[in-house]
Amino acid sequence: MSNLLILILLLFTTLTPAALIPGPRRQPLARNPENEAGWQPDPRELDNPRDRTTPAAKRPGYVRLPVSRHIFNGTGKWQWGWHWAPPPGFPQGPGQWGGGGRPGAPPGGPGASSLATVTKSATQQSVLSATAAAQPSIQPRAEADRRWGWSYLEELGGIAYIMQLDIGTPPQKVKVFIDTGSYELWVNPRCNTSASESLCQSHGNYFPNKSNSSSFVGGDFAVTYGTGAVKGSYWSDIMSISMFQIPQVQFAVANDSNYTFSGILGLGYAYPYSINYPSVLNLMVSQKLISAPIFSVGLGGDTDGFSEIIFGGVNRWKFAGPLEPVSIWPPISSQDPHWIQYWINVTSVGITKPGQKAVIYTPKETFNMPTLIDTGSTLSYIREDLVAQIGQQFAATIDAAGNYIVDCEYRNKSGTVDFGFNRGRMVINVRYKDFIYQQYPGHCMLGVQPADVGSTNYVLGDTFIRGAYLVFDQQSDVIWMNQYYNCGDAVVTVGQTVRDTQYIVGAC
Repeated sequence: MSNLLILILLLFTTLTPAALIPGPRRQPLARNPENEAGWQPDPRELDNPRDRTTPAAKRPGYVRLPVSRHIFNGTGKWQWGWHWAPPPGFPQGPGQWGGGGRPGAPPGGPGASSLATVTKSATQQSVLSATAAAQPSIQPRAEADRRWGWSYLEELGGIAYIMQLDIGTPPQKVKVFIDTGSYELWVNPRCNTSASESLCQSHGNYFPNKSNSSSFVGGDFAVTYGTGAVKGSYWSDIMSISMFQIPQVQFAVANDSNYTFSGILGLGYAYPYSINYPSVLNLMVSQKLISAPIFSVGLGGDTDGFSEIIFGGVNRWKFAGPLEPVSIWPPISSQDPHWIQYWINVTSVGITKPGQKAVIYTPKETFNMPTLIDTGSTLSYIREDLVAQIGQQFAATIDAAGNYIVDCEYRNKSGTVDFGFNRGRMVINVRYKDFIYQQYPGHCMLGVQPADVGSTNYVLGDTFIRGAYLVFDQQSDVIWMNQYYNCGDAVVTVGQTVRDTQYIVGAC
């Protein structure tokens, strides 16, 4: 076989995620003509990375991001040593980056305590007044005081959650996959080597030469994910995202990729750790669009159509009672400074069968399982012994690729799979319907699968997140959480003082 023929074959052997369409809340999405019937991708088009023996078109698919990462040529540290300090040259006002007084000062540090005390009481009063009544007529904070931006997330058949960006002048619409497991924004996947060429093409492209405000930055961009890979170079342009317009956003424009059929918006810890330029989240803070690097995610139930992301705010009508603070663990200081992640400690795993009491499979006082919260992963990946115990309750079988397969009928039952945090102070009960991933009609996978052999890189992906309301707080190194409900909409600004999220009480 000639070298040319081998090269051609390699170019067509690949596949991954992605998209948001803005519009009136809780209304049917406006779709392209080809999508008017509420089209969803057939997961059978997507590659299963564990199975390389079956033609791609017949492999069930899911998304898993990330597994590996790229490395940038930065120091990985800001001069003051606090990851939420502003990049050089950014506006530096009191409290703008989460503290008071000197920019970058730690909570409670010099110059911060008195300001924090005053603003904290003011914030607490405004939040408590907003939560005093529990009627659907409750309104968010006054528009003049609003520092949050909301976006609808489109669910892609349980595989991924995607949103829309408008980039350039005039705006070019591009859909991207939200990913808390990575930290950079990139666009323009290569469609003819993607999981679904037609879906990829429908998600739009950004052409720098068609924008009057684009600027070439240069530099190499390359990332390898659990499913797929991408490489390209950096550009800068104006961008509209989540009700905000942000100038001079740096992002990568791909010139080659595989598996992925949409770009990715990484929402992990970024500057000055993982990258040496400000991320979208950093820019929102520096330009005072939001008060601190905080965003909340409510994916909602499988196929419910209520998924959303809020930058700088919390939707009180998506949970009941106060949010539980679950600290990043291992702590920031103990993680790889070039790859800070949303790791938190799972302290129990169990199941509640329909009509029965909850059963916990882990030691109550001693179990610890540091786990990454990752919207970029369709499934969750935990210890194999726990997967086996859960699988037994669903009479799961293991296919040739090592996946735990279950009867789709379980999705219609009322049980839950339960994940505990802070020694039981918060337990997220994920409904069977949200936990069991239906790859295609009649073929379902257990929502947790064994982590890679020898790996302790455990992941709680979308099969867990659908059961929770999560607030990712880089200001305090905390993920606030509670059980997800959907009883309306009322957004409250957060991040004006450190840990002010604790004063928000869910209305459901």
